[in-house]
Amino acid sequence: MNAIETSGNKKALQIDFAPMVDLGFLLITFFVFTTEMTKPKAFGLNVPDKGDGIESPVSTTITLTMKENGVIDYLEGNEQHVLAKGVAYLYGKPSLRDELISKRERILKQFGNDKQYTVIIQPTAHTQYKEIVDVLDEMVVNDIKKYVLLD
Repeated sequence: MNAIETSGNKKALQIDFAPMVDLGFLLITFFVFTTEMTKPKAFGLNVPDKGDGIESPVSTTITLTMKENGVIDYLEGNEQHVLAKGVAYLYGKPSLRDELISKRERILKQFGNDKQYTVIIQPTAHTQYKEIVDVLDEMVVNDIKKYVLLD
């Protein structure tokens, strides 16, 4: 800021706005950068058509009831026709991955293909979001094409 002497006692001020322009560009750059970095990440979710009501045989279905801390109760078949029951763990042994692979091998032995292999994922009120994402990752890793996430 420079003061310039004018006639009389009054002085005219001359303000340099160059630093303000620099600050403005820095703020704009900061906000553009931070909004670009905080965009939500999402994964695709395949949803069947309304007319796609193909049922899977009971012997090719496994239901995963997710408890807390990565504990998963599994049930092969359904409530009326239980083929196997047990506990698997997301982060320990016996692992969920081992159980899913073993189920696929039994289906391949029985039917010759795994097209009807269906996993029903049932989280509870104690299940954390991270655990649900980890189970969905297991579906992708194990190439399971039919899985259902229940409310």
